[in-house]
Amino acid sequence: NIDNFDIEDTFIIHPAYGHRRLALELKINKKKILRIMHKYGLKAPRLWYQKKFTTQSDPTHLIHYTNLLREIDLTSLNIGDVWSSDLTYIKYHDKFIYLSIIQDIVSKEVTGFNLSFNHNSELVLKTIKEAVLKAGYFPRIFHCDRGSENMSQICTNYLEENKTKISVSDPGSPWQNGWSESFFSRFKTESGNLNRFEELGELIEYIFGYLNYYNSIRIHTKIKMSPYQFKQKVLESGLEKRGT
Repeated sequence: NIDNFDIEDTFIIHPAYGHRRLALELKINKKKILRIMHKYGLKAPRLWYQKKFTTQSDPTHLIHYTNLLREIDLTSLNIGDVWSSDLTYIKYHDKFIYLSIIQDIVSKEVTGFNLSFNHNSELVLKTIKEAVLKAGYFPRIFHCDRGSENMSQICTNYLEENKTKISVSDPGSPWQNGWSESFFSRFKTESGNLNRFEELGELIEYIFGYLNYYNSIRIHTKIKMSPYQFKQKVLESGLEKRGT
């Protein structure tokens, strides 16, 4: 049997879970979970969206690249085949902080992330190198939007020198990099008002903690478990192909 106390206890650990994730966590039919949530007025925070932070791209440099993912059956991909990259801003009191991430589109794991007061190619390159160091390989394809940071020559040269193909979203098509867009929306919704942290160090500690929670514990509804659990399951099955 399950009651509102079970759900409330789960909310302490997973404050942003809706009825689908609660059903997976508690192994209960999602319709029953929804009825109990309605009965006791339990709600997860709703997604909110803000205008995407954008930068100018270099049309001369970008002319060499297209969206390679249009030509691929995404259901046939393995962990390590495609990494999605993006960055967002976080307004903290009177400052702007920029978060760069790289995410494996199959496992949903954020394989690399970094923070900076500057949104530039050095931030993205540092994040790429961190992801490669953690994974132990380069992806087959690196996918991103048309922002100048991700598509700078120092980044594309570094990847291509290591036999990674570059894929870029079409102009005005942010949904073509929906993996990173979705992550940032979830992160900002579930994190609430980040100005509650008095010190910058507290904010940074929270962000690193959230990313660890996202990778290791938080259930992703598409794979029905956390990214880390999914990766371990694939590794144990022997079905994963390593990236190039």
